[in-house]
Amino acid sequence: MIILAELNESNVCIGVKSVISMINDGKHIEIETADYEHYAFRKYENGQWSTEKFVPEYAQIELSRMERLEQSQSEQDGLLMELMLGGI
Repeated sequence: MIILAELNESNVCIGVKSVISMINDGKHIEIETADYEHYAFRKYENGQWSTEKFVPEYAQIELSRMERLEQSQSEQDGLLMELMLGGI
């Protein structure tokens, strides 16, 4: 079993997972332990983990969530309109 830290677009750890084989996509780094609390929100640069944690602001997380919900609602509205017009 291989333990990986999953990195976001800023190379900040957003998750830890165990896998059967290595994921070579540039966004997964092999780590020694599945200690999420240790790796979470630390930045991985030049082969080193930062000591500082880059915790996202709660407001930004909520905004992203709201944007996804609004997009989903818009898609559902479009499908409903097509159904009402007999397009589907």
